[in-house]
Amino acid sequence: MNLLDIEVPLIAALNGPVLLHSEYALLADIVLATPDTVFQDKPHFDFGIVPGDGVNLLWPEVIGSVRGRYFILTRQQLDAQTAKDWGAVNEVVPADRLLTRAHEIASELAKLPPLTGRYTRIALTQKLRRIIDEGAGYGLALEGISAADVARSMSQAA
Repeated sequence: MNLLDIEVPLIAALNGPVLLHSEYALLADIVLATPDTVFQDKPHFDFGIVPGDGVNLLWPEVIGSVRGRYFILTRQQLDAQTAKDWGAVNEVVPADRLLTRAHEIASELAKLPPLTGRYTRIALTQKLRRIIDEGAGYGLALEGISAADVARSMSQAA
């Protein structure tokens, strides 16, 4: 929610693998990636815990329910172009142009009247706020229960 509380349009400039908390990038208004960027939810199943910390809410919302569930359940690795084709990335740019392109977009957005930029961000993120408000607590509870079970199993095995 802290990322959604940022009151100006937010640009994510991704240069390389995003294997942990990849859902954070989906909270940006504009997502730029290099060809080397890949997305995956790697750690949850590696540790035997439920992916309930937001990845379960945002990926299905952005790339579609069936694709999102597959992405999480199979630990699929999405390359930048596929992520763009599926709507999770806006532009794929060469690494040496990534920050320049982000600054170009930011400079254009900075020309908006302050209230316009601020209120546009608020208007564009209302649905994401609702999704997180409704699902984060339950998802985190499920993740916590599964983590406690894994910890209990590990202590009994030791």
